[in-house]
Amino acid sequence: MEVSISVNRAQKSIELLRNYEIDLAVVSLRNFSIEGLNIQPLVEDKLLLVYSPMSRLASLSEIRIEDLAKETFLLHEQGSTSRTVTNEWAEQVGFQLHHSMELGAIETIKEGVKANMGVGVLPEKSVQRELEAGELLASPLPNYEYRRCICLVYRNEDNMSEQVRNFIWFAIEHMK
Repeated sequence: MEVSISVNRAQKSIELLRNYEIDLAVVSLRNFSIEGLNIQPLVEDKLLLVYSPMSRLASLSEIRIEDLAKETFLLHEQGSTSRTVTNEWAEQVGFQLHHSMELGAIETIKEGVKANMGVGVLPEKSVQRELEAGELLASPLPNYEYRRCICLVYRNEDNMSEQVRNFIWFAIEHMK
């Protein structure tokens, strides 16, 4: 069995799966129904508003939409699940992302936020270490409804190899 891990946007991973270029994918999704594919939610992937301990937001006991008006948002690239959900959140609450910078990697966003270049909207799991170390602070997104989950996705077919079946079983049993 050969294990190869590559990091792609969810949409690209789904495309590779449909084209039989990969056997399964672990992706962040907000929609748990894709025709012809099995989707097994594994764990919630809550988005948080992340900011530097040096940010003016750090002194607020609660962050409201109006507190974010002058903030620069360091955003994940278009097409990523977190960016899509961030855009939907902004639209839902009537917030304009006027001041923003698009970055291609979560690590780059985290470093920019640490340097107090702006705020980020990032998955809780991706900033857990920095939050525990006090390098970053986080708050719930104002008026945000949870909509993401880390999911295991695989084709809906019977002729799967035993190794793939075993990995699916392992992931479902141990990643919840």
